[in-house]
Amino acid sequence: MEIIPAAVENAKQNAVLNGIENAHYEVGTAEEVFSKWLRGDIQPDVIFVDPPRKGLDEAFILSAAASAPRSIIYISCNAATFSRDVARFAKEGYQLSKVQPIDLFPQTHHIELVGKFTRK
Repeated sequence: MEIIPAAVENAKQNAVLNGIENAHYEVGTAEEVFSKWLRGDIQPDVIFVDPPRKGLDEAFILSAAASAPRSIIYISCNAATFSRDVARFAKEGYQLSKVQPIDLFPQTHHIELVGKFTRK
């Protein structure tokens, strides 16, 4: 899910070009689309999130944890909100099992983090 329609169209085109048939793409906010998926027949095994600097919405964290995926992969551009969300996921039964900082913007203070949460 993505809020930018052009990005969703690009993802769909890339899926066709790469023969990916087991992915679904939709325009909308994570909070809206994910809860709609859960009411339907989509049961995630792994969830990838890449939120804006403000981090994840509490409602999304609750919905994601309630869907009981094996893993959640969290890509973050803000260490402070990432840390806050680590604590939120821990309350919902997910443990941060690995984190990797990545310096995508050398000689700036910006660091990306990629974290893997696993269900306890």
